[in-house]
Amino acid sequence: MINISKNELVLFLNKIIDFIPDKINISEDNYWLIGSDTWTDFSKESSPDVGSLRDDWYFLLQLINENREVSSSDLDRLSSIFRAISQEINPI
Repeated sequence: MINISKNELVLFLNKIIDFIPDKINISEDNYWLIGSDTWTDFSKESSPDVGSLRDDWYFLLQLINENREVSSSDLDRLSSIFRAISQEINPI
């Protein structure tokens, strides 16, 4: 088990945000999305869905532009965006 404090998350995120360039172009849109019900259960066979970074970004922008309430899905969306940024900075 991992104990995660909000304060530590804020510190991590501040450092990560400082690391990211001011502007970054993400060339890809679609990615494999593994459902929350199977991503940690190795006894189940997983069949990924297709996610869209463009859709993720659109929904995240609604948090700012439309004052939409945050949902747990926004954590998944932001994770996908961070993953894409990581891939653009350091392609593997």
